[in-house]
Amino acid sequence: MMSISRQRGAIALTFTFMLPAIMSLLAMTVFFSMYSQVVIRTGQAAEAAGLACTYQQRNVPTVIDGILNYYRPNFVLPALGNSVSLDGDKACNISVQYHFKPAMNKLLPVEVNSSSLVTSNSGSSSKLVANVIQNQTDFSLVLDISGSMVSDLPELKRIITDVISDIDPGNNQVRFSIVPFQTGVGVTAAPWLPSSKASPKCVDGLAYRNGSFDADKTVELLNSSSKNLDFKEVTPGRWLDRCSQTAFILPLTNDLNNVIDYVNSLSTSGTTASYQGLIWGVRTLTEKWQLEWKITPVTSSSLTQRLILFTDGSDNGGGHFDDLMNAGLCDEIQQNLNIEVSFIGFGVSANRIKQFQQCAGRTGAVFDAKNSADLAVYFENALKVESKPRLVLGQ
Repeated sequence: MMSISRQRGAIALTFTFMLPAIMSLLAMTVFFSMYSQVVIRTGQAAEAAGLACTYQQRNVPTVIDGILNYYRPNFVLPALGNSVSLDGDKACNISVQYHFKPAMNKLLPVEVNSSSLVTSNSGSSSKLVANVIQNQTDFSLVLDISGSMVSDLPELKRIITDVISDIDPGNNQVRFSIVPFQTGVGVTAAPWLPSSKASPKCVDGLAYRNGSFDADKTVELLNSSSKNLDFKEVTPGRWLDRCSQTAFILPLTNDLNNVIDYVNSLSTSGTTASYQGLIWGVRTLTEKWQLEWKITPVTSSSLTQRLILFTDGSDNGGGHFDDLMNAGLCDEIQQNLNIEVSFIGFGVSANRIKQFQQCAGRTGAVFDAKNSADLAVYFENALKVESKPRLVLGQ
């Protein structure tokens, strides 16, 4: 009995000595449980608030604070420290802080900090990619740079570059070619025209028979290889109104910065021959001519090809456009070559719009812009393809 009493006394004494350590261990367990929960909740709150900010594209305090309070554990102090910023690149950056006072604070083996408060910080960044093109898309922008565009070209450049700047190359499969036209179209260093390497050349897209323009032959040779064509090449000159001395075809490229720089470099001269631009716009898109330009064609069955022709006036070339339509040019482009065609007329006549409508053959493909605001909207609509917004975390 005395031995049992001694054992009980030893156990009691041991428990008494170990009690502070046990309580300290319990306090540490509670502390780490609280801290882990706060760290998890802080991260969740930051991500949720960041997504809300990015999706709405604005910092609404009531929404953000409501989210942060929703994720705040009951034992976290109501006072929150957070910052939210939305930059010009449609990205939202958020920093979240939760403060709490540990339970059983006096039983912890060390003081947490001078104020006995624990802070958990978490940050989140996300970006809204507003226009994510789902399928590979090739655009040919056929742009009127005739002399009548001298006052409107700066605004046209701004509109086009703004639209292209909104395309995120990292999230889209898109290529552009630029075909500036006036009296004609020019090329420089074209792989299929060796003489253009030494100096730029104006290249006539029309075909002739016995020295006269032949609309049927032009349509027939539209997608023919370069070796079968007679370009009637001429070196552009200051006093020769055949094509621009400075603006030439930019073949298909996915370098959108290069496209923007190229558009910004355009200048005006000459008269208007939109049919020349239309023909050469097609010849930047077809598979056969992409190979002529030393560009690898896209073989995907989901590929979309779209040609957008912009002009501010009527053609100075008789009825060449009407003759080509009557010869089946528009049908050849859209039905046989599967290229979608859209037209944007800027202050053009009703007859010109009707001409474009007959060529396009479908509603919603011809835009009659009366002012710069219309022009901006119509270019956005013409460039619009099947797309959806995407929220990207960590950007």
